[in-house]
Amino acid sequence: MQDRVVHNTMSKDTLRRHRALWNREQMDRPTWGVSLGFFANEVYPRTMANMPPGPVNPEDISIENLLEDCDDRWEAQRDLGDFPYTCAPISSVPWLEAIAGCPIMASPTSLWAEPCLHDWTNWEWDRSVPANPWARKLLEMMRVLVEHSKGRYQVSPTLMRGPADILAAMRGATQFAMDFLDEPDLVVTALHQCARIWREVAQDQLDLIPPSSEGYIALDAALRAWAPDKLLWLQEDAMALLSPKLYRDFVLPIDKDLSTSFPCVAFHLHGTALWAIDELVRVSGINVMELNLEAVMCDEEGTFAGWKKIVEHKPLVIWRTYGDDFSSWLARIFREFPLKGLAIQISVRNVEEARKVQDEFRKYEKY
Repeated sequence: MQDRVVHNTMSKDTLRRHRALWNREQMDRPTWGVSLGFFANEVYPRTMANMPPGPVNPEDISIENLLEDCDDRWEAQRDLGDFPYTCAPISSVPWLEAIAGCPIMASPTSLWAEPCLHDWTNWEWDRSVPANPWARKLLEMMRVLVEHSKGRYQVSPTLMRGPADILAAMRGATQFAMDFLDEPDLVVTALHQCARIWREVAQDQLDLIPPSSEGYIALDAALRAWAPDKLLWLQEDAMALLSPKLYRDFVLPIDKDLSTSFPCVAFHLHGTALWAIDELVRVSGINVMELNLEAVMCDEEGTFAGWKKIVEHKPLVIWRTYGDDFSSWLARIFREFPLKGLAIQISVRNVEEARKVQDEFRKYEKY
């Protein structure tokens, strides 16, 4: 399986653009990609339709349904943008939170983790990650996807979030924030154990990804980036629950360590933590950064300022959903941003919107 080399998922010109993006070289336009759907039932319609509502176990997730969903998305997204379709074990599942012991729940549109660590006195960490049924399911899914894709499209590691996100899920948002004040020593130990889970699961997935002659794309939807070597996404959405000092003192050292432990790392960031940009752009192990344009309660000008700060230091991925303002928004991007180190990912509801996105970018082909 490891001997298979992925060929011809992108043209020579597209590959040239990705390399230029990685090296932050001047381009004629940003690289761009489009992703059909956003909610789990839009991205994985068969998989979600056959998943029972309420508590979910690993055996409830149908690999056969996932394969059909991936093939449909590959067909629908062919020739749309610079990012060829890439699949991953269903990224809507909170895999690492499940491995850490959180019950996983499902609704018709999403999956989430419930707290599992209600009392520190009952906390145990003598568990084997490879023996965990959720870890076994995840890696089984990776193996099957690699074999099924047959080089038609790449397979990416799934969304793993970050150590602080895992601990926040385990403890619940309110208690997680209080723990930094009430039980700082336990928090440090727990974060390192969450990082151990992240590290082991990340490496096990990378080991299953075949070598590619044209670099690697991860993830499978809005969070996509290209890298010359195997790529992982790291994030810490739970930093929004912490002060900048608590993040710097407790979580940032762990993120720095993780980011230097793997070939290539991209970091996903929300507009709720714009203050973290100054810290993260200085982390040498983070190769690419992504910052959302939030749909609700967005500090739009602060987000634009954040994008400009990131692109001065690292390749930047901008993500947003398609809307009526897309044309004017894209015009502003072309006016205000240097055309180097910049990629744009757009989530759309259907192929019609995807074509509209394509038409807007084509206006700037000879910009």
